[in-house]
Order: sequence, then C-alpha cells, then structure tokens
Amino acid sequence: MRAAIYARVSTERQERQQTIDSQLSALRGWVSAQGHVLADAHVFRDEGFSGSRLDRPALDALRDAIRDSVVDVVVVFNPDRLARKYAYQVLLMEEFRRADCEVVFLHHPISDDPNDQLLLQIQGAIAEYERAVLAERFRRGKLQKARDGNIISAKVPYGYRYKTRCGAVPARLVVDDAEASMIRQLYAWVADEGLTIRQCIKRLNDGPWVTRSGRRQWSSSVVHHILTDPVYIGTAYANRFDYVVPKKPRRRSRRSTERTCRRPRPSEQWIAIPAPPLVEQQVWDCVKAALTRNATLSFRRNKKHDYLLRCLLKCGRCGLGIHGCYFPAQGGRPGRRYYRCAGTDPLTTGREAKCPQARIEANGLEQAIWNHVVGLLEDPSQVLAQFERFVTQAAGDGEDSSASQLRARIERLNRADQRLLDAYQAEVISLDELSGQRKALAEQRQRAEQQHEQRLRLRAQKLQAQEILASLTAFTHRVGSRLQTASITERQAILQLVIERIIVHDGSLEIQHVIPLQGHTPGNASPAKVGLCSDGVSPTESQLGCAVRGRGD
Repeated sequence: MRAAIYARVSTERQERQQTIDSQLSALRGWVSAQGHVLADAHVFRDEGFSGSRLDRPALDALRDAIRDSVVDVVVVFNPDRLARKYAYQVLLMEEFRRADCEVVFLHHPISDDPNDQLLLQIQGAIAEYERAVLAERFRRGKLQKARDGNIISAKVPYGYRYKTRCGAVPARLVVDDAEASMIRQLYAWVADEGLTIRQCIKRLNDGPWVTRSGRRQWSSSVVHHILTDPVYIGTAYANRFDYVVPKKPRRRSRRSTERTCRRPRPSEQWIAIPAPPLVEQQVWDCVKAALTRNATLSFRRNKKHDYLLRCLLKCGRCGLGIHGCYFPAQGGRPGRRYYRCAGTDPLTTGREAKCPQARIEANGLEQAIWNHVVGLLEDPSQVLAQFERFVTQAAGDGEDSSASQLRARIERLNRADQRLLDAYQAEVISLDELSGQRKALAEQRQRAEQQHEQRLRLRAQKLQAQEILASLTAFTHRVGSRLQTASITERQAILQLVIERIIVHDGSLEIQHVIPLQGHTPGNASPAKVGLCSDGVSPTESQLGCAVRGRGD
C-alpha cells in the first residue's frame, strides 16, 4: 500500500529538541515493518504550527494528496498530532475515509468499534483541556517570573543582550557597549541638538550603525521606539500589552484571525523589572518633551491647506499611499499644492531606493477626479445599464425547469433509491447491481440539487439587484442636487462615499468606485457598511490628458 506519514510540533523549542525527528523515526519504522511503500514526497511535517488550527502547510498538502488518491494509508503518531480539537479530528478522519484512505495512529490505534470511537472522543476532549491548562499555566508562570525580576520578553531591546537565569540570579539584561554608545548618541542628538526623528535617521544611515537585522536603512518606527522605551532609564515592563485579533487586518493570511494586534493594558497591571540604565532620567524627559513638541508641529497636523483626495490615493508603482504636500511661494512664484508618493522619501519608509513616481499637481488632479464623479452621479446610465443587464440575466436563467419541477424530480429520485434498497433487502437484486444503480441515482440527484440551488440563488440575486437599482437611483438623486454647491468638506465626504481607492499609474488613474446603499448624506465622512461596487465604467478624458477608468473591487 502507498503510505504517507504526518508529524507535527507546536513550538520552535520542540523543533530544536528534535522531537519531530523522533516521531518521524517511529512512523518510518512502522511503515517499513508493515511492508508499505513510502515516497519522500509523502513525508509531511509541520514545524512550529499549533494543532488547534487546520490551515497548516503540510496538512494541506496531505489532504490534497489524499483527495488525488495517491495515498492509501496515513500514519500519525497519536490523535493530538493530527489535531488538538476533537471536532477537527472527526472532520479530517471523515474526509480521509470518504477518499478510501485508512488512518492509523501509532500509539493509540483507533478502529470503527464503538469503544474505540468513544476513546477517540475522550482523548480529543482531554487534548483540548490539556492545551487550555498548559496555556493558562504558561501565562501565570511568565507573570510570576516577571514578579521575581526575570526578563521574559522575546525581543531584547537594542543596546542590551539577554543573560539567562543562573541559579538564584534571575534572567536579566546586560549592556552591549557597542549598541549602548549609539543609544546615548541618539538621545544626545534629540536632547542637546534638537534633532527630529527624520534628521536622526539621516545620521544613522550615514554612520556605521546597523539594525539588529543587519540593515543599514533605519526606519522611523524603530527610532521612535528607542526614544520612547522606558527600559533605557532603568525599568523594563512585563504584562504591558494585551494581544487581540485585529479588527481590520492589513491583508488576509493564515494569521489574520490570530491575536497579533497589540493593545496597551492599564498601567496598574504592568510589572516593573529593573534593568541597567543607559541614559539619565532628565535626558529621557527632555527627549519625551521634544517628541511631543515635534508631533504637534508635524505637517501631518497641518490644517492650513485642504486636499480633496486625502486618504484615497495609492501609488501604482510601489503600492504606498500618496499624500498632499505644499511648496511655499518663492522668487515671485505663488505657492502650489502637490500630491507626492510616500515612497519618494526612503527615510520614512525604510527603503533603499525611492519611488520614481513624479509629483502630481493637486488642482488638476482634484478637478479631473471631481468631474468624473460628478458625471457619474448626474448621469449614472452606465452603472444602471450594467445592473439592468444583470437583472435581465438573472430573470432569464433557468426558465427551462421551474423550482417545483426540480423538487419533484429530487423526490422521485429519493423514492427510486428507497425502492432499490427494498429490492436488495428482498434479495431481488445483488449487491453489485445495487451499488451501480445507487451511484447513478446519486449523480442524478446531485445534478438536480445543484440546479435547484442555482435556481434559488438566481431568484435571490434578482430580488437583490432590483433593490440595488432602486437604492442606486435614490442615492444619485439625493447627492446630485448638491454637487455644484458643495463645500470642500462636503466634496471630501462625497468622494469618500463613492470612491474606494484611486490608483495612480504612469499616465492614467484607476478609480475603484463603491456606491453606498444605506442612507448616508454628504457631510458625513463615515463610510457605508454596505456598498455597491461599480464595474464597466468607460474611460473619460481628464484635464490632465490621462484616462480615468472605473474598476470593480
């Protein structure tokens, strides 16, 4: 038989202790003793992945191999290596059995016997309980170690090295002389010379200092963290942050549902741990006051100049945001507003090369976008025509067979299946005949059920499209009456309602529209919770001579 083996460890510590190698050795020995064939491609191992989740790379590859019928038997060390939750264990085992793949647990053999199935359920419940208990003990143990003066942070601050616990001496931070000199120099730049974070980054990039990762390009977030971390005045804090699931993850990944978003805890819950200071309290207070003053005077808080396309522009070259900037009057020339990509400044982005995107004159760009949106809202015939075609298509599909006829067909197939079972029990037909005819009936029933579901889905889409048309028409009439007299604040609100994103390419703009379907009015900048994405908007010539096109998001 063609065999596959699966092994898993949860932490990097287990990986370093080579516990996964011991699992693989035992599994290979069992496969060899049974005389099965094990290919190198059928050795699946997940290192550093929790068993409480199913999206594991090696497990996904194993499931794909079983689905493709290239594996006849799967060997796992014990059930909790396959999954920590009993519900996940049942899901995987049922999936493997439907593919005619046998599942073998080396230390806890499980068969179809009811006693073995009960044992599997008990083991799954115990595994979940054990994981919860271990997590709670680990959390309380870390807090107790912190109260005893042990440094428990996974990342050592720049300027220090981690010293493990030795006997009665707790785990602690020791000064790294080379990095500590840079820390003191950085604080002196801000406290004595009054440099900003941007000016400090310039000096760091020109100097001999490198980051912990070995990069010569320093980022503003790293420098800001160094200048605000209280560890440099002699106090490190544990239990300072709580980790929660992000409400708006930046991108969808296997970790988007994990607790990766850091949220500060109340200060009374912090646990202070002594550390060797690198700067004096007076210097630290001076730097804190300087950063507060710089943040108040930052251009990000400048309300003098308005930018209609604020928070809507994105660079098509580097993917970063595009913000407004102002060049004051000089040499008899008036001041001018521009839009500039954040990637043109490698200091703030921490990149080695700057984005080649040129500055865009603000007045022309804003007028082109506003004219496009005004034309779309005053005469939304293109969007309306698209959704009318959708309604017509939804109404015309599936006319050959009505929903009642499909339901009647499914019922007839079910009755035919039951008659086959009755005939087999009466020994009128053989098992082979029963299997063949039931398989044919199952295929017909599956096609009929799919057609029935599609019919119901199209009917629901038709009703939804009709509601969308009514809502879209009402929205354009409501907003269209105020387009010509709208103030800059109302124009910003309208653009944020109907535009999801504007991507600036070389010589063209890509506008991604979204039409709100709930009762929002201009002047309310909050986005709608339910939106209607546009598609198929034809290009219109702008004042800049570039194409403005709409695209569904």
